[in-house]
Amino acid sequence: MDGIGGSTLAIEYNLFDPRQVDSHEEVLAELRQEQPIAEVLPGIFYLSRYDDIVEVCRHPEVFGQGRFRPAAEDTRTEDELNLGETDPPVHTRVRKVLAGFFSPPAVRPYEEYVRDVCRSLVDDLPSTGKADLIRDFGVPLPAAVIGYVAGLPEDVWPLMRPYSDASVAVANEGGGPEETRVAAELVSDFLARVRQLIRDRRAREDRPGDLLTALVEATGPDGSPLSDEKVLVHLASDVVVGGVETTTHLLGNLFYNLLRTPGAYARVRADRSLVPTAVEETLRIQPPVQVLFRQPRVDAVIRGVKIPAGSTVALGYASASHDEAMFDHPFDFDVDRGDVAKKHLGFGWGIHHCVGAPLARLELVCALDAVLDRFSSMELAPGFVYNRVEFFMMRGPRRLDVVYPPS
Repeated sequence: MDGIGGSTLAIEYNLFDPRQVDSHEEVLAELRQEQPIAEVLPGIFYLSRYDDIVEVCRHPEVFGQGRFRPAAEDTRTEDELNLGETDPPVHTRVRKVLAGFFSPPAVRPYEEYVRDVCRSLVDDLPSTGKADLIRDFGVPLPAAVIGYVAGLPEDVWPLMRPYSDASVAVANEGGGPEETRVAAELVSDFLARVRQLIRDRRAREDRPGDLLTALVEATGPDGSPLSDEKVLVHLASDVVVGGVETTTHLLGNLFYNLLRTPGAYARVRADRSLVPTAVEETLRIQPPVQVLFRQPRVDAVIRGVKIPAGSTVALGYASASHDEAMFDHPFDFDVDRGDVAKKHLGFGWGIHHCVGAPLARLELVCALDAVLDRFSSMELAPGFVYNRVEFFMMRGPRRLDVVYPPS
């Protein structure tokens, strides 16, 4: 990974500042051109080019997985780490369990259920011809799908998004003391409920064949069952937060891009073969996860820039999606882009490629089909402004106000 030399940082970029991340396209373009490997903060090196990110992902033996919040104090134990913060062999064992439910062949049988959920949600959109697609569609859809696949009781499904939002709020530390306290209590209450579900499932002899059972019956490197806390982390954080939060953002970004691009809605409605491309283009142009981290086990060199062991490498997925060397007219939402759109890094790359990607794709395709079936036209509400969720590593609209022919 040696290459051209690096230089002292001249471009200011704080990837942990939600305000700067709100409109960082210009600074990321500068980084790609001027400083593709930039030490944006002490010990944190931001990679802005597509090829460099893929190359790092090719070498997990050199670049171990980093924590989701590398700049914050982290006192968690190994049992409390998310799947995306672990390395093999722990990562491999748990990923294999999850892949048994989220691989392309595994999600195929869920298609009829997902389509039914999507049609029902679209039928329930307000007859006035005005809706917030995040509240009315983007929130309940992934909760119903993830809850069903995971084997969680239906009365838990409505609690999943509030828990996910509260988890992000606690991690983001952006609210005041009272807001943080309320969010922490909500998280604690939800986790207590899931702990009881785990205990109940362990006690059952006639366990159903769902994801909760698979995690309860999974074993660690020594052959012993995963602890309740480990099952809790993978179920509540990796599956619930990972599956609900990102899919909601994806759905919002999908319809935002489709409706802000002149003629795109009518074009895709007339030619349904473009539906999967619209989904892939959304993952490319606005990936829900903007950045993830690696930690070099040894001193490394990328493009002539020395990366010390133990420092943090930030994989700039948001920047890679707009890399001019990889994508023509990268800032345009182009439903005619074809297969090259699939080269996006919206789900990561390599051994840490998002294990739930096939299910998320299925949800997005079914969601778009259901809306296209139901409405001859749809537009962004007059005066709508895209306001991003306030979390540095995520991109999705807080709400998506649309108008369509009233019933």
